[in-house]
Amino acid sequence: MNILVVDDDVELCTLLSRFLEKHGYTVYSAADALQALDILERHEVGLVISDYRMPHMDGIQFTAMLKADPRHQNTSVILMTGNADGNVQDKGLRKGVAMTLEKPLDFNQLLNLVRFAE
Repeated sequence: MNILVVDDDVELCTLLSRFLEKHGYTVYSAADALQALDILERHEVGLVISDYRMPHMDGIQFTAMLKADPRHQNTSVILMTGNADGNVQDKGLRKGVAMTLEKPLDFNQLLNLVRFAE
């Protein structure tokens, strides 16, 4: 499965990409939602792991755009957030986010969710 990681924290993007690649996944990364949309035009992706707070648009707005495109309606989205506010989780679920994870991430929990999304 191909995975797209979207986060303006370059270090976290790199860590997540290496971790997921080590477990056999092909990973693309983007620093913001605009780069992510460009990657999605060129590559087939089965799962998106996106940060909530990013430049240009947040992860929920990005998910809404993603899900509005018929090619990506079935793409699973995991939203990462440092904001434990339940409102973020609720808004995300209404826009198509499958799961919200709090930062700092538990990489083993994330791996279990990725495997579940396959």
